[in-house]
Amino acid sequence: MEQLPHFLTLALNLAGVFKYPLVFLGCIIEGPLVMIAAGFLLRLGHFEFWPLFGTIIIGDLIADIFWYYLGYFFLDRILHRHGHWFSITPELVTKTKTYFARYHDTLLIISKATLGFGLILGVLMVAGASRVPLRRFLAMNFLGELVLVVILLSLGYFFGEMYNQISEGFRLAFVIITALISIALVYGFANYMKHKVQQTI
Repeated sequence: MEQLPHFLTLALNLAGVFKYPLVFLGCIIEGPLVMIAAGFLLRLGHFEFWPLFGTIIIGDLIADIFWYYLGYFFLDRILHRHGHWFSITPELVTKTKTYFARYHDTLLIISKATLGFGLILGVLMVAGASRVPLRRFLAMNFLGELVLVVILLSLGYFFGEMYNQISEGFRLAFVIITALISIALVYGFANYMKHKVQQTI
């Protein structure tokens, strides 16, 4: 098990047996960044693969179910009052509903695997509003999520491997730079996909 900067070691020690539940909660709140961080810590020996993998999958799917039912029952109200916060416009809803009617399986898989085209909350809520059957919604999201989780865990694992090759004096700086790169990658890619999708609407 590789030595981490003091503040991370302290945080992991404080987490103790709750580290998996904390990953679970983290995936509900901010899945992609938690997945990268988990891959990093996995490489350094702070997690076991299968418990970690299962925790991430379940946490992310539960978050998806929440947004699905929010759209199922409240999309119209959300659209009129708070749609701009979720990047949801009437045009997006109409277009997405049309796509769901024809290609909801493919759309859900690809959307999940690509961080929802940068519109993940909108896509999940429109899936609920379009009355995509929950069992099918979960099955398709699960397939897309497998792709996403493997990619982001692998990215974090790669960062962990790089961390092992760096001398101790530069490790704190590497952790900070890696965190910034991860944020830039996740949100940069999501914004890029969002821009591309909005150009077609």
